[in-house]
Amino acid sequence: MRGLLTLLGCVLVVTVIWFWPPGSWFVQDIKLDGQFDDWRGRAYLTDVQGNAPAGQDLKAIYWNTNQNEQLLYFMVERFPAGDARSTMVERLYFDINANGSYDDKIDKYAEISYQPNREHSGYVKVDLFSIRSELLGNYSGDWGDGYLDSGGRLEFALPMNKLQVFPAQAIRFYLTGIGTNVDRLPDEGDNEWAPFPVTVKSKYSIVIACLTWLAVTLFLYRERIWVFYYVWGAVGLCCLLILLLHGSWVEYQLEHQTSMILHYILDYFGITTYVFDKSPGTLLVLIKLDNNWTTIDIDIENSGFLEICIFFGLAIFYPVYQWGKRTLVALSGVIAVYTINIIRLLVVIIVIHGWGRNMTFIAHTIVGRFIFFLLIIALYWKLMTKPTLKKIGEYVKDA
Repeated sequence: MRGLLTLLGCVLVVTVIWFWPPGSWFVQDIKLDGQFDDWRGRAYLTDVQGNAPAGQDLKAIYWNTNQNEQLLYFMVERFPAGDARSTMVERLYFDINANGSYDDKIDKYAEISYQPNREHSGYVKVDLFSIRSELLGNYSGDWGDGYLDSGGRLEFALPMNKLQVFPAQAIRFYLTGIGTNVDRLPDEGDNEWAPFPVTVKSKYSIVIACLTWLAVTLFLYRERIWVFYYVWGAVGLCCLLILLLHGSWVEYQLEHQTSMILHYILDYFGITTYVFDKSPGTLLVLIKLDNNWTTIDIDIENSGFLEICIFFGLAIFYPVYQWGKRTLVALSGVIAVYTINIIRLLVVIIVIHGWGRNMTFIAHTIVGRFIFFLLIIALYWKLMTKPTLKKIGEYVKDA
């Protein structure tokens, strides 16, 4: 009977993993096809009308990444032109090392030319240059609105390797026209963004890893090898949770709800923020000192997702408690870790907002992490270390 239950458990695990929806089932990937429904709900910045002549007056710029693609996607929208067939030429400047200067050797710019020359499609040509005007690559396609569609929107993508940008590396950018009396977006300053394309997992690898972990866990339990049982079980469960839930609806909700909570709390402190429903975890913050925008991505690195999985794995296999108490401790710890991470992010954003983007490293790496680890240590002491010492004391006393 026990063997049958084990077999049924394995079948259930494999079934759940195999049919577990991918992270993109609720968020459509961006496609360069001249259709713009997939840009709804993405992160963007807007501009007011009337800053430049008709046809060159910028309305909005959107940005995004796709899973498993080392590409930065952009969509630019202009206000209606007097002549819907008029050509628009803009430049998108990149501060690759995010130091506030756009004149460094590593910096780049893209020259974008848009011609709505057909009824329902427009031709887009993008040339990527070094800041010294050396051509690095050119890309083109029918990626814009046609003149019957108002001739107002275009999209394009730039390879991260050509820009010399790595995942999670902070960059800054702004969009501007060419010549005199041109528009700029944002009107002053720029936007800081750390693009981090999500990687989709292999279901085969997860199934094999899960079955291997389950088999070894049952063997260690049956042979009563308790130390290795705890270490293997806790660490293995943590890794499997990360593999299974990363990029899933669960992680999406974790990131999105974190952004929403931060949005409402920061609004109470008078800090301007925006949240985008199709860019999970993206929080756009207006920095007070230098009037720039910073895109804060609540991703796997700073959503608390990894720390929650670690605590849950350790608590579920924690030998001091019975199963009912383990479950209660695990769930309580998950809530506590999530709350601690909210506090950390609030501190980081408030420091950056109050002292400028040059404080990003100190705020995130030193101040935020110090507060986070201090509270996490207190949590582990309360829920794990203290009960363990108490149990050991009881054993010594009884002996």
